[in-house]
Amino acid sequence: MKKPNEVLLEYITNNLQSEVTELEKSSTQSLLKIDYTLFNDYFQNEIKRDFFSFDNYRKTIHDVELEINKNTNPKNWISIKIVDVPPNCNLHDLDANHIGDTISTKAMVKNITEPSPSLKTAVYECRSCMRLVSVDVSDNIVTEPTLCSECGGKSFKPMYDLSDFRDYRLVKLEEPLEYRTGGSTREFKAYMQDYLASPQHTLKAGDVVDITGDFKVKKSDKPNKKNEFEFIIDLHNIMSVDNPFEDYRITEDDKKEIIRLSQEPDIYKRLWYTLAPEIVGYSTVKQGLLLQLFEGYRPSDDTFKHDYMDRWTSHILLIGDPAIGKSQIITALMKKAPKIININGADTSQAGLTTSAVKDELTGAWTLEAGAVVLADTGLLCIDEFDKLSKSTQKSLNQAMEQLSVSSAKAGLVQTMSARTSILACANPKYSRFNPYKSIKEQIDIPESTLSRFDLVFALNDRIDEDHDTELATALLNKDTLVEDGIELIPTDLFKKYITYAKLECFPVLDDNAKNTLIDFYVDTRQSAKQDNSSKPITARDLKAIERLTIARAKTELRDVATVDDAKDSIRIYCKSLETIGLTPETRGELENVLSDAEIQVVNDVENMLVARMTADNLKRINKNVIESVKHEVGVICYGLGFNSKTILDEAVRNVKNKIKNGGIE
Repeated sequence: MKKPNEVLLEYITNNLQSEVTELEKSSTQSLLKIDYTLFNDYFQNEIKRDFFSFDNYRKTIHDVELEINKNTNPKNWISIKIVDVPPNCNLHDLDANHIGDTISTKAMVKNITEPSPSLKTAVYECRSCMRLVSVDVSDNIVTEPTLCSECGGKSFKPMYDLSDFRDYRLVKLEEPLEYRTGGSTREFKAYMQDYLASPQHTLKAGDVVDITGDFKVKKSDKPNKKNEFEFIIDLHNIMSVDNPFEDYRITEDDKKEIIRLSQEPDIYKRLWYTLAPEIVGYSTVKQGLLLQLFEGYRPSDDTFKHDYMDRWTSHILLIGDPAIGKSQIITALMKKAPKIININGADTSQAGLTTSAVKDELTGAWTLEAGAVVLADTGLLCIDEFDKLSKSTQKSLNQAMEQLSVSSAKAGLVQTMSARTSILACANPKYSRFNPYKSIKEQIDIPESTLSRFDLVFALNDRIDEDHDTELATALLNKDTLVEDGIELIPTDLFKKYITYAKLECFPVLDDNAKNTLIDFYVDTRQSAKQDNSSKPITARDLKAIERLTIARAKTELRDVATVDDAKDSIRIYCKSLETIGLTPETRGELENVLSDAEIQVVNDVENMLVARMTADNLKRINKNVIESVKHEVGVICYGLGFNSKTILDEAVRNVKNKIKNGGIE
């Protein structure tokens, strides 16, 4: 019977020799991938069992690597990796009973060190006769020679310049979002060598990866835990998953059921009813949240290789009175979204939200650790009490919300991480409760640059209404009644798989009628606003938001084309969201503090008032006294016109200061 290494070498010779020949020409370390499924047919059962045992897997691979690299420069070492090995465990199940097993599973990279040198073959020189002695290194343990076979000398000098080193990296792994039970996760240390640890093999924090490796145990390196042990994974292979939200638990039967479900005439209604049946009312909000889960047009290749790429994630802000149900909505989504992270703004820092620099406990080196928006890549990040985040922390989300990435330069480390994350933020009004006598902008304590990136903003008011209160009280006291209007809810597991399948397999495009509907809405809105000099109309950013909602609406039915009905539905949801905050498409700019033509004219008048006062007092700089002298008059003017006097005065003061700085005022 052939040995496993003989079978593996035979397979490479017969099937992959051309790849080996090409890799031999490489000037760097390289990787020869062997597909598990194709290679599996070469094995007999007893050889297969022997090959994948803990003791033989690495030795077999190493023996074959030595054979194919015998004519290769050691610096251009060709590594052999078995890819697409079927998963046999989950990270959260690993314990002492798995020590010695070869494991295969999915994981998420929490952080990773830079490549470091590790001894592969140590060379020593006898201090007496100068003879060189080579010693192979196993598991990073170097056994120094004790006796020279030539002269009997017992003293040796390490010759590091002549020794053979290999690349070495440490990585922290945790469970991907979709595999976490009860929102908790487990973290494991792992290490990798050769090509996997080389600069050519790019991995970064937040990546979802397939791993194969030996599950081992070692003594703790922590000074206060010298007599304790910890788990560590010796990685044979670690490769980024092409589709980060791919869920291998979707079976062929699941696919058939998903496709059948998508063809039901009321599937859209069943989906948004299922999303949060325990929340009474808020039908438009639920529909917006559903479309957020399905996302807009995500290209099948979303690896940022293109010069220009639209974002496909949708962001939603829920702002409302306390105890209105915002947190309950997040709780409902936690149960239904395939990939989701939930955080509280009161307990979150900027580092925890984006990236942080941490000192690795094993190497002492600084590494970048992914924050919540990176860990939720391709999923949903829910931020409760968004208003409790500092202004700078809120602004730190701007890049992720628009460019789908997070750039970081900390502790000398510069890196860009993927953050293809939809964000659902919940906040209270600035004065705890909505004030009907103040504008919506005065009651949202969020920077304009961040606020402008939310596709939908819903205001949830605690209105006192007998019918609504009766319906709500009845629902709260009859928790087992989860079916509304005879609509049959979709099982949670199938609901998650439906969304996952749509994101993985469905890529709708707008048909001409849908495009024309969106164009007409955009143009007509802006033309209508043009007739009123107090208007603040929608912009191109709002048009793209509605386009994403339109694509998502088509995805809910797994269609390849988004139609005019999808466009009208999305426009309806968009306009309804504006109604909740007392705005229309013609006044949407109020949220971002955009000034109307009439307000700009008043700002110009106030600038002239400030400059006149400075001239009268023979001042070269604007000061507090100048501002106070015009404040009352500005207040009277703005009150009569219905403008915010503070906004007008602040803008005028800022403009005058800029003119002085640029030499525009003599």
